[in-house]
Order: sequence, then structure tokens, then C-alpha cells
Amino acid sequence: MTSVTLAQVAERAGVSTATVSMVLSHRGRISEATRKRVLLALDEMGYVYNQTAANLRNRTSNQVGLLLHDITNPFYGEMTAGLSHEMERHDLLLFLANSEESYERQQKFVDSLMRNNACGMVLCGARETPPMFFEALKRRNVPAIMVVRPFENVDFDFVGTDNFLGTRMATQHLLDLGHRHIAFIGGCNGSTTRALRVGGYTSKLLEHNIQPESEWIVPSQASRSDGARVAEALFTRFPQITAAVCYQDIVALGVMQTLRKMGRIVGKDFALVGFDDVTEASMVQPALTTVSVAAKEIGRKAGELLYSRIQGNDEPPKRIILPPALIVRESCGFSQN
Repeated sequence: MTSVTLAQVAERAGVSTATVSMVLSHRGRISEATRKRVLLALDEMGYVYNQTAANLRNRTSNQVGLLLHDITNPFYGEMTAGLSHEMERHDLLLFLANSEESYERQQKFVDSLMRNNACGMVLCGARETPPMFFEALKRRNVPAIMVVRPFENVDFDFVGTDNFLGTRMATQHLLDLGHRHIAFIGGCNGSTTRALRVGGYTSKLLEHNIQPESEWIVPSQASRSDGARVAEALFTRFPQITAAVCYQDIVALGVMQTLRKMGRIVGKDFALVGFDDVTEASMVQPALTTVSVAAKEIGRKAGELLYSRIQGNDEPPKRIILPPALIVRESCGFSQN
């Protein structure tokens, strides 16, 4: 089958090849009537746009990479949706990769994006990412936005939330309900984000003259099963605990399972607060009180900022911190006073 050329399309539409090229690349000032005529000619002739060839000609593409460390976490699904919608507004294609906390996998994905002339990327970096990774990325001069997980001394735009404030709000809510035996469940040791969330929790306890119990602050993987596992061990050993702040909603959902198994009623004799406000948080019974960090808005803001960088915005790196909000539902549901 003979390929249709730009020149043939241009002849049929009665325009120049440059005009056809601008219509295909969504660039230039083209009247709506001319655009429709070109699109009709493209459709009638069955022209297929070779994006790879265009990338090589222009030394760039309409491809944007999104690198996450855990695509199984519902929070990142919602954040991805927000970013994807923003990219679609600008006719950019989003490609997703999962590092699974592997720096080597992360590096391979970035190298692949660069080989394909990606015009930008959004990254939630693997935990053990070394400084040299960011230094090399900066030298490559490709727009890159960091999201959710902060790294120290990294000279890139960042979009995230106030983790310290979020857990202060959650802990204050439990204290206002009269709880004094409050645990913190979830997150991995060595995580900067976890350190901030634990800091918010412990600082609020200290403000109320409550000494945090180190044995009541337990890590877990980001899954229901591990949340359930560590909660069972914790509550068996310390049955006096009446409330918990969880690092993530997905962990809180696992803690809920353990509480039911142990015959404790969430919202009556135990209060539980999550973090993220994923969709399922409002659908479980009882509905989960949680700290909302506007996952979709983080994605949208990251996309908005990335597009401005792609368009040539060379202002100093920005740090956009979206304020958290406590969403009160039934999982705390009573006062101890």
C-alpha cells in the first residue's frame, strides 16, 4: 500500500505543505475553515501521521513521562487522572512507569524518555534516589516536576501537600473527641514524608502534655494486608489504644479489617483517621475520616506547571504546597468526654 504524502494532502486541500504540517502539530495561526478542509483531506486520503519521524525532525515530541514508585496505591491513580486530564488539554501524551522503589528502574525509564525526545516528565522518585540522579537530570535540560515525595536540596519544581499539618489536624480531631491513647500506623522507616507525618502527630500530642509512646508508632507497607498485620500485633500487645492516625487510607482500611476481626467497633469503641481521601474512603462502612490532600489537584497543578516549563517558562523553581483538609466521617464518630 502506497503511503500518502503531505504534498498530496496539501494539493487536495488546496493549501501549502507547511499549512498541513501546522494543522498536524497543532501549531501556527490557522483559520478554522482551513483547518477543517485539511482535516477532511487527511481523513479522505487515509493519511497516518508519523509521530516518530516528527520527533526526530523537531528533536522533541508530545510525549510526557510519569514515573511513580507504587502504581497500586489508589492515591496515585487519582493523581494520575488529574495529570492526564491536564495533559490532554494541551494535546500531550502521558506515559506511565512504575519504579517499585528501584532507582535502577527509574533511571532506565528516564533514559528511555530522553531517547524518545520526551518534552517533559513528572516524577515521584524512588526512596533511595541519589543526588547524582537529579544532577544528571538537570544537565539534560528537560522540564521535570517532582510530586508528593520531597527530596532535600533538589533544584526542581515540586507539587505536594503539608504532611506535618495534615497529621496535626488528624491528631487534634482525636484529642477533641477525648482520646488519649492514640497510635500512628503506617509508612516506611527512612521516608521523609513519614517523618513529617509522625512529626505532626507527636507534636500535637506533646502540646496536650501527652508523651508519645514509641512502641505505638509502627511502620507498614502501603497495603491493606500489611496494615491489618501490624495493627493486629499492636492492638494485641496494647489493648488500651482507642484511636489511630494512619499514614495512608489504604493502611487504614486494613486496620479496619483487624478491628472487626478483634470485635472492636470502628466509630463506637475505636476511632480511626486515614490520610489521602481516596475514593474508597467514603464508600466503606463506616466511612473513613481522613485527611484530604487533593490527589487530582496535585496532578493537575503538576501538569499545569510542566506545560508552562515546556512553553519556555524559565522562572526559578516553584514549590506548590496544597493545604490539607480534614474530612470528618463516621469512623471516629463519638466523644470520650
